[in-house]
Amino acid sequence: MSNQNFWVLFELSDHRPVRVSLELMQKARALADEKGQKAVALIIDEDPAQAAAAAFQNGAQTVIQVKQKAGFENAAYITSKLVEKYSPLALFVGATSTGGDTAAQIAARNSIGIACDCTDVAFTDSGVNWIRPSYDGQLYATITIETYPQIGTFKTGIFKLDEASFAETGEVLEESVEVPDSVMLTNFLGYRPDDELAQANIEDADIVISGGRGCGSQEEFDKLYELAALVGGSVGASRAAVEEGWVSKDRQVGITGKTVTPKLYVAIGISGALPHVNGMKNSDVIVAVNNDPNAGIFKYAHYGIVADLHKVVPEMISRFKAVKGQG
Repeated sequence: MSNQNFWVLFELSDHRPVRVSLELMQKARALADEKGQKAVALIIDEDPAQAAAAAFQNGAQTVIQVKQKAGFENAAYITSKLVEKYSPLALFVGATSTGGDTAAQIAARNSIGIACDCTDVAFTDSGVNWIRPSYDGQLYATITIETYPQIGTFKTGIFKLDEASFAETGEVLEESVEVPDSVMLTNFLGYRPDDELAQANIEDADIVISGGRGCGSQEEFDKLYELAALVGGSVGASRAAVEEGWVSKDRQVGITGKTVTPKLYVAIGISGALPHVNGMKNSDVIVAVNNDPNAGIFKYAHYGIVADLHKVVPEMISRFKAVKGQG
């Protein structure tokens, strides 16, 4: 397995893989099939069975599982030892708060190159090309690293998560790595639910209602929450709306925020600047509401409404309430 195969380091929450790990698994499988290599999932958890099953369903051909306590310091140490042993071509890691810390430690421990917050990856005759935004999303840079293995990190939503359609089983390699006590500087005690934070996980939403500076005020922006609740969706925002202070950055969509790929994305009062568009352009259906017929967002919308959003949004709320018998 020397300098071949695409690995995905799985991040788990309560023994279940987070969305970005499954997205990266599907991408790794596509690259592996293209180049005649293998897609490998690395799972570190005291009970990895559920995550391993999900890995196979989303494209893993081999699962390396380590039945040991998780935690980013522990995971980084274990992964660094296994990377040294197997020498994969590339390791994909989610650009989450945990994943970012883990990837950085692995890169430092193994003295290998890392490309962070990538938006794509391609394998060419010259090697691995990591693509990431620059100049606030106005341009893209292609990064090549001359040595192997290499690490790339990706935010949730960069790669669309298709319905799982691969085999339910495959090759499983059991590994065990002794972790020195000096490595574990953080002790994970447990989860404390945060309802507000959970609602801001817009990457997992099937419907996202996003507002921009065109909303004009906090009062008008807040109407989007009512609309989103009626359709079972979540509220997103452009960077301009965040800068106005109408909404937290946790809900920002775009290159400098979150990337989303919902079944339905509704852009209300959003001009369509490239950094924002790059965070939502892969949505299944895009609906734009803007009073400017030349707004850039209409270039990407499947359906466009050229009208005053202050009239459209209340009308949409009224219509959905009527459908639900709330009118």
